[in-house]
Amino acid sequence: MLALVRDYWRGDYRQVPWWAIAAVAAALLYILNPVDLIPDFIPVVGHIDDATVVAACLLLVEQQLAEYEAWREAAAVGDDGAEQ
Repeated sequence: MLALVRDYWRGDYRQVPWWAIAAVAAALLYILNPVDLIPDFIPVVGHIDDATVVAACLLLVEQQLAEYEAWREAAAVGDDGAEQ
């Protein structure tokens, strides 16, 4: 998810709907934000809300992540072929 946002931000990959980037960015911000619904310092339970947000985001953007991964693989093959 971080790579998707990074490539979108750089302008390298724009074939993703705005709502998918928004969902991924919101999930990442929620995880990185120290203020959670359930504080992370509470053992085990503190990370359940983070895991729930990530799982929901992954379900929402699963297709877009698969398309992005295919694009990255194709770009890597293209880069390898150009170097030879």
